Amino acid sequence: MKTNSKIIIAMMLALLASSCRNKDDRMLTIVNEDGTCSREYTFHTTQQWLAAAPDEDYDSIVDKSWERSWSVLGADSVRYPVPLTEAQLDSMQALDNSQPLGNMLMVHCRKTYGSVEEMSAHLYHADRSHLVEVRDVKASSRLEKRFRWFYTDYTFSETFTYDGEPVFPVPISRFLGADTVAYWFTGQPDLMRNLSGAEVKDRLDKIEAKVSQWANANWFTEVCNIIIENYDSIKNPPVSKERFISMRDSLAMHPRVLNLSEKEWGSPVFDGELKDIFQSEAYSSFLKSYDGGPGQYKDLMSFGMPYDLVMPGTVTDAGMGEYDGRVIHYQLGGERLIPGAYTISATSRAANVWAFIVTLLVIVLAVGSWFYQRKRK
Repeated sequence: MKTNSKIIIAMMLALLASSCRNKDDRMLTIVNEDGTCSREYTFHTTQQWLAAAPDEDYDSIVDKSWERSWSVLGADSVRYPVPLTEAQLDSMQALDNSQPLGNMLMVHCRKTYGSVEEMSAHLYHADRSHLVEVRDVKASSRLEKRFRWFYTDYTFSETFTYDGEPVFPVPISRFLGADTVAYWFTGQPDLMRNLSGAEVKDRLDKIEAKVSQWANANWFTEVCNIIIENYDSIKNPPVSKERFISMRDSLAMHPRVLNLSEKEWGSPVFDGELKDIFQSEAYSSFLKSYDGGPGQYKDLMSFGMPYDLVMPGTVTDAGMGEYDGRVIHYQLGGERLIPGAYTISATSRAANVWAFIVTLLVIVLAVGSWFYQRKRK
């Protein structure tokens, strides 16, 4: 059944939070002490795109103020200026013949901004070797500076919010509480603290079962919505359109729908369900010939990539990220926006060298003045 196969793919991506985003893609944010910042996107690209001269149309970048460079994945950390030359291409071909060249080329696009607010006003993600602006996910950033004389504390935060049309017809709140939903998709709040490994597994298994039921309910609801949208095309429907609409929600919560296992997703299970309930093959006959599927999950679930952050000075609080001594690493994906807004934040401390110099000069002048006064006496 064509419809079922397309819905299966969409729901597996969106509801079970498995995405086809490339693990090598990433977004780097660098915050400077003066409040300026830069953002760099790294993603797979093609030799044709890299061969374009810097003054040519980038085809995917909004303007030409972006700096571009490229590197070879896994070869070294050296970056080369664009465009890619024929000599470089020839030498690269000999690096690893077991991999297609498209799997090895990485492009780095960086732009500098006057403020973090300006930076987050335009959000991008990689799509088919190009950089495109995200439509339905909005970002807002904030940078706070606290002057402490000898040092300055910097706190940076960036909040991501899904701002598109409602994605899921059946809300997850019908299956799980808000804290549990947030933990499942973001890891916070930490509901597993002080639990043993066995206790954690037991609780996660129960949560996963509820999430799967939520996925099934949405999947079935989408099937019903397709039927409703095309009701006039269905031959000899057993009930009126109004009656079918009134039954949709209760049917989506039927135990047979909710407890459908992942292994059964490839079978036309809803055909049998609809046949049994309505004693008719009208809906299943329509679905077998329907060549469409829900597409509202794509914008949300295609968004995201590993998010790296560099703060001025020494990091004192990495929030939900992992600090390696230079860069803070976060995970950012559309599934983390399912519970609501998702915020990345960090705090760092930078020494004010001039404050130490001024203080030292004051001390030297004070001591010198004291000795001078004593000498005059």
